[in-house]
Amino acid sequence: MPYRASSTLLDVAKISLRGAGARDAERLITDGVVGGPLPAGESWLSRIESWLQEMQKGRRLVMVADDGRKLLGVAQLVFVLPAGKNDPEAANGLDIAMVESLRAGPDAPPTLATQMINELENYARKRRIKTITFLVPMDNNRVLAQVKGWGFEEFRIMPEGTRLLAFFKKAI
Repeated sequence: MPYRASSTLLDVAKISLRGAGARDAERLITDGVVGGPLPAGESWLSRIESWLQEMQKGRRLVMVADDGRKLLGVAQLVFVLPAGKNDPEAANGLDIAMVESLRAGPDAPPTLATQMINELENYARKRRIKTITFLVPMDNNRVLAQVKGWGFEEFRIMPEGTRLLAFFKKAI
């Protein structure tokens, strides 16, 4: 099912939420929406291109927030996890999907993340998703509070390397 925003423009500013395309891969990097360290041998461009390939296969939605001048955010909803990362409690390809990333760039309005999560939920309902999950690092109190504020409830804690991650879920 192709992505179509339920509301084309956000009320706060002239920002459209739309499905990402190939032309957005480099823009996500140059506009400062994504960045930071990655595992050795991986680049942000290759990671974004793999997201877009998964989107073409119907396994995820990659949504961008665009104000016409630059990209201000990205959010993803994963329906089927990549091979080797199967976790039916997180995303099962049927009625459970996972928010894999939700990033607002430095120039984004403060309400953009909430607008993006609302839009992901609207899209998920159209796909007959009943539960959305969200994976959050346990050491990020600001993000933990935000996810709880959106109505997600913790259901599992798991170690990853030297840190703990919390899984949250929300019935929609």
